[in-house]
Amino acid sequence: MPIVRPADAKPVGDYPFVGFNTIVGHRIVSWRPGFVEMTLELRPDLLNAGGVVHGGVLMALLDSACGIASSYDENAGRHRWSMTLSFATQFIKAARGGTVTALGAKRGGGRNIFTSEAEILDESGDTVATGTGTFRYRDAESVVFSRNTLPMPD
Repeated sequence: MPIVRPADAKPVGDYPFVGFNTIVGHRIVSWRPGFVEMTLELRPDLLNAGGVVHGGVLMALLDSACGIASSYDENAGRHRWSMTLSFATQFIKAARGGTVTALGAKRGGGRNIFTSEAEILDESGDTVATGTGTFRYRDAESVVFSRNTLPMPD
């Protein structure tokens, strides 16, 4: 089932990614509890030898969208870190250039374990890849790049 952008998703400014996510170059467009919209401009260094975006890049974008969609804790008003426990990806269509959009949504879970799904669309709105994962929330103290005050949607 396609992920629909909620009407109350709020624009996000310059989100301070850390670590590997700074290399990929994706950015957050809008965010709300349980949903994120991200984009990635497909640069030549993200393509494989066949001239299409590398599957690992798509998987990284799907994984990030799933985790970030579930990371805003509206009760505490802060960021909740998570780690991927399992992830499944389906590649549907090749993307060669332009900008792709990832939509991520939290689908359920409990206090510590949750599930999310994401899809990547090309500029014409066609689905490029989908992914579903199981994740675990982490304590902020155990995160190497912990930042206590990440920007959250208003």
